[in-house]
Amino acid sequence: MMEGQGKTHQRSDGKKSLSIIDYRGDKCVVKVYDSEDTPRREARMMTALGITGYAPEVVEAEGNYIITRYVEGEDYATLYRKATMTDDTVLLETLAKRLCMFLQMFYSLEDGYVIGRIDFDEFILSHDRCCCVCFSSARKGMPYQDIAQIVAYAMCNAVGGCFAAYPFVRRILDGFHIDATGVVNDMGEYIDRYAKESGSPVDREAILEALMSFDDAAMISKLKPTD
Repeated sequence: MMEGQGKTHQRSDGKKSLSIIDYRGDKCVVKVYDSEDTPRREARMMTALGITGYAPEVVEAEGNYIITRYVEGEDYATLYRKATMTDDTVLLETLAKRLCMFLQMFYSLEDGYVIGRIDFDEFILSHDRCCCVCFSSARKGMPYQDIAQIVAYAMCNAVGGCFAAYPFVRRILDGFHIDATGVVNDMGEYIDRYAKESGSPVDREAILEALMSFDDAAMISKLKPTD
């Protein structure tokens, strides 16, 4: 039976409510869903990934709720926006590398599944690992679908404009041996979704055109002589 004290935060997205509480002396996150299938699946995935440090530790899961330990670390979305604002190439490539490592671990443990809905706000950089705190949208699919979402999110949320996302996007694509042509046809719907959620206008054609130029930019950088 779930018992907790000292609730500090709560929010709801219509399908689940989330609270941060003091639970048995530890800071924990409680998610209550409108069905039992989602938390059961999420708890299974978190348990498999939790021992690797890529997901929160599951404290309790029963019925339509799941309790996990609160993950201390840096907000991935905030770090990404800061890096694109300051053109911090090293940080952008580090963030991409950490995310690739998480995804590769996830796909190895959850064969045939994808994250399903990519939101950088659902990732925490903790102990040099990219920890995912939500698997409620996980579903059967192909990895390139996740990659297309990541690229779309990265380009739509780059503070300095979509070209500021280049070091991050290039590292993500290289990490999965995918060219821009491998994701561009799947990005339209994701760009529209992120634009709608942000409430800001997004030039879809400009983003897709910029993405296609990234492959050329990568080739030029490889051919450029070094001092």
